[in-house]
Amino acid sequence: MFNPEIQNKRSVSFKVSYPDFPSITLLPRSVTLFQEMGKHDIVELKYRSVTANLYKSIKTGVPVQINWKNDKVSGIFRGYTTFVSFPIENKPYRELKILCIGASYPLKEQASKVWVNKTASEIATDIAKKFKLKPVVTSHPTRFTQQSLAGQSYWEKLNELANLIGYGMQVSGTELHFHPIDKMINQFMTTIPVMSFKNVLSHPANYFESPTLDVFESKLGDYIEGGEYKRTENLVSGVDPVTGKVYSSKTSPNKVGKSLRKITKDPLFSNNQTTTVINSNAMAKSLSEAASHLGRFTIPAKGIGQGDPRIAPWRTIEVRGTGETSDGFWIIKKTEHFMHSDGRYQVEFTCLTDGIGGNKPSSFRPSNAGSVPTRDLKNAQAKGKPTSVKLSSKSPLVSQRSAGYKVTPRKWTGK
Repeated sequence: MFNPEIQNKRSVSFKVSYPDFPSITLLPRSVTLFQEMGKHDIVELKYRSVTANLYKSIKTGVPVQINWKNDKVSGIFRGYTTFVSFPIENKPYRELKILCIGASYPLKEQASKVWVNKTASEIATDIAKKFKLKPVVTSHPTRFTQQSLAGQSYWEKLNELANLIGYGMQVSGTELHFHPIDKMINQFMTTIPVMSFKNVLSHPANYFESPTLDVFESKLGDYIEGGEYKRTENLVSGVDPVTGKVYSSKTSPNKVGKSLRKITKDPLFSNNQTTTVINSNAMAKSLSEAASHLGRFTIPAKGIGQGDPRIAPWRTIEVRGTGETSDGFWIIKKTEHFMHSDGRYQVEFTCLTDGIGGNKPSSFRPSNAGSVPTRDLKNAQAKGKPTSVKLSSKSPLVSQRSAGYKVTPRKWTGK
């Protein structure tokens, strides 16, 4: 019977392919995938046996695809190579490194643009379509008189808009996700990896089938410094320049959204959002709630365990065997997946939660991670048909030596 709490320590296999260079079939010695909320996915490939063809052919913007799987699930990465590093040093071997960035790479483009009378969701959809990414976007009621893009990239603008309205933003494959935090979490709860810690008499490495969690350290407290967002009551206020009427709204992180855990406490401090500009009571309430949403998940933890492709930003894991206060659901903030050609697969992760005690189930959230995946029909209907991924190009690739981001641009697109 399938047991989600144990895993083969040497079960990973992976394949790296370059669609423009099908003759390159050399397997890298290791693959390291870095992922974080609101940041581009980054992959580092390390090769021991280096050929001149590989070193000369890989230029910035060459499409790359990585498929990997363990004994439970599989994962896929699509992106572009950015640079090749080949250090010359006195060692028995020389290791070539190739750095790749996900399909969100074109969003690094900077431009000058003004959106008039648009919501943040409409702007996100506009940006996604411009770069031929599939927009998976949830509408937001706040409409801005003007939003401008100046001195920043499209990627930075998307993060700015998400932070402004309390949304989560991430590019997953060729899909641009832009949702309220609760929906961002719910849509990835159809299958939840279990990170289980068990005390064993000898080192877990001696076991063919081992517990999925090796190390876990959480910081439990009502106000923890160092995070990007603070768990405070948020006051947003402003004055109508014509009538002189004062608009004001104050909200608390544990009074908005749907809690992940059963026990959440009131924040200790208040925060006056002096940089937020409003022009109505509705906008004051909306932006105050947005700031509180961002401060909900501020209890951090770090862990090391066996790798799983499902452990990714905004995804949920269930921790077991660490104690009553830390056992339960955690939201992944940052991960580092390390895969080796000998079958090893390890993940180091940073995760967040909003309280202690047991999980708080709802219509979209189970009480615990089950062994059988489920399907979110509502989310599937909203997305429409499954995303179709392909490489688009405005001009044919006549010579492989002419590959590159500007020379013969080929982009990963989704629709």
